[in-house]
Amino acid sequence: MPPSPQAKIELNDVTHLYVTPRNAFMAVNNISLHVEEGEFVCLVGPSGCGKTTLLSLIAGLEKPTAGQIYVDKSQLTGGTTRKVGYMLQQDYLFNWRTIEENVFLGLEVQGIRSRANEEYALHLLEEMELIHFRKASPQQLSGGMKQRVALVRTLACQPEILLLDEPFSALDHQTKLKLEDLIIETLRRHKKTAILVTHDLQEAVAMGDRIYILDRNPGRIRSEMKIPELIRQALPFQARQLTGFSDLYNHVWREMEGSSDGAD
Repeated sequence: MPPSPQAKIELNDVTHLYVTPRNAFMAVNNISLHVEEGEFVCLVGPSGCGKTTLLSLIAGLEKPTAGQIYVDKSQLTGGTTRKVGYMLQQDYLFNWRTIEENVFLGLEVQGIRSRANEEYALHLLEEMELIHFRKASPQQLSGGMKQRVALVRTLACQPEILLLDEPFSALDHQTKLKLEDLIIETLRRHKKTAILVTHDLQEAVAMGDRIYILDRNPGRIRSEMKIPELIRQALPFQARQLTGFSDLYNHVWREMEGSSDGAD
């Protein structure tokens, strides 16, 4: 099936098996979804429904057993692409490198470290209010500050698509709320397309333009929900205060309760 002309990311009938010498496990089955350019899409569902597997497939870290994945209408056939940046739950900063050198690491790995790209990375560090810590060690930073550095390192390589795998889950509630707003502001400013995997249903409703709710055993899409314009345009902290937010949250919760074996 050819890709949709509006889709920045598109999965068509994607199935993925993990095979061991003794057995085979189907992680996701017959997944079809799309993400439009500039859109922020959230994936929610119980543990074991294949959310992280889908990110790995889109990032090109794994090749699907069946089906097609398109990024910018080009089919992924194996291997990573510079169009996609991947931000994990762990910040993976190296304590023997300064914050500045940690930020430059992605540029080094991709072979694109240059004066211009370094300046762009430092500009992002300033946007994240971390420029004064450029010569500091990661050990001197809080958890939220480290996650901001990890985001800068990812954005410094100028990916068009950002994959976020539960990047706020290890943070305290107040820090998480602040970081949600900061990330949404940054992605909108730089016109990025993003997919967020999260177990936090409030986070999904507050941050997402659309939400895909997954079932497990094997992972498959149970339902899709579009967030209303008023809530979609607000920053996440403000969105939580708006009329209708609780109803949306309760709707997602009910869908999760109806998913295979219930939600976590």
